[in-house]
Amino acid sequence: MSPISFFRNTIIVSGLSLLMAPSAVSSVWIEANDVELRNSLIVLAESGLIKTPIQQFPITWKSLLPELDALELKKLTATQQLALRHVRHQLSQAQSGPKTRWYIGATDSEQAVQDYGDDTYEEGKISLSRSMHGTNWAARIQVNYRQDPFEGDHKKTLDGSYLAYNLNDWSFSLDSLPLRWGPAEHSSLLFSNNARPMPKIRIDYAPDYPPAGMNPFKISLFSAYQDDGYSHYNRVSGIRFSSQLFQHLWFGVSAIEQTADNRPDNRMLTADARTGFDWGSHQFSAYAELGIDRKLETDDKPVYTLGAQWMTGSEEHRHSVTLEYSQLDGGDEHDFYSLDKNQQQYFLNHQRNPGSPFPRESQTLSASYRNFSADGSAWTALLSHSKEKNDDTLSRALLRRTEPAFSGLIKLSLQYLDGSHYDGDVGIQLSGEWRF
Repeated sequence: MSPISFFRNTIIVSGLSLLMAPSAVSSVWIEANDVELRNSLIVLAESGLIKTPIQQFPITWKSLLPELDALELKKLTATQQLALRHVRHQLSQAQSGPKTRWYIGATDSEQAVQDYGDDTYEEGKISLSRSMHGTNWAARIQVNYRQDPFEGDHKKTLDGSYLAYNLNDWSFSLDSLPLRWGPAEHSSLLFSNNARPMPKIRIDYAPDYPPAGMNPFKISLFSAYQDDGYSHYNRVSGIRFSSQLFQHLWFGVSAIEQTADNRPDNRMLTADARTGFDWGSHQFSAYAELGIDRKLETDDKPVYTLGAQWMTGSEEHRHSVTLEYSQLDGGDEHDFYSLDKNQQQYFLNHQRNPGSPFPRESQTLSASYRNFSADGSAWTALLSHSKEKNDDTLSRALLRRTEPAFSGLIKLSLQYLDGSHYDGDVGIQLSGEWRF
């Protein structure tokens, strides 16, 4: 039996057996698919209201509960009040909200421009999922039917499914959830939503009461199965440690190793930091992520992402502007996104880079603007321009409206691609989701 088949069968059998267990309010995951929830958590963290590391996802609600319970809304600024109300609403939905989700989405483009949290890897998709939780466990079965997948295969998947168990400060999961490691919004070096998630076993440790003298921290480990989409299958292991070093300064260190029977091992290491502060109703942040491969020669250099963010607003609306610069050219001998002897990238999942969405060996300047409202409606504008080592260029743009409608949430996106391999291509994305 293949690892994928084992994962699928385990999720289905375990999920069906858990349907017979008694239900109770319990911690569940905060996943890597909601940029506005992430921004609300950033506002609370960088205002000094919570100390839990939020530079990696998924994280458990359990790790945030004591700090969220202690906050008083009336003592906060307008920007902080919106953030806290948003986080508490999402927590309430996770604990006792609708457990069934239906999603349908389509695009007329063969290359979708992805925003934070997007999972468009096909021209059309219908998903149906059911979440369950008990005293110490949480589970979700998600079945996806895909029309014209970009990688050309896997029309039926269980992406988004998981089975998790909490044991005091430990969390164990068997899942196919996306990872997001590091502070970047546009260009995380190791893990983002740019590629389909890998099926994996994951262990997280986040003590409610850290040892004396230490700030809250989190350690994540995983072991995964990776299909690069070109008949290569890798075992991938990873570890990340993140914590608050000083007040208003968070840092993280991540490492992965890829192994296969017929390919050399591949190792990648990143370090990241983020700082921020509030000034009245304004929130200012700066962050950086640095990455190297298994070794660095004299003529090689690390890849990196630098970013800055500004957020402001009222009790009902939030505006955010993010600027990033990504340098993904790691040198000739040991590039961060290394190639094998057949000139295929080692670090791929279903033909896509699990990390940055920008071309390897490129330099990219990107910017985004977001307008988020308390009722769930939002505007998003995303721009980026990449210049590759061979002087090829790629410009991308995305304009999106998110609107609560028909007792659900509708997203309409207009995208634009131009560059050396595109000629002003315009595309449309439309999706809707309903929970009941």
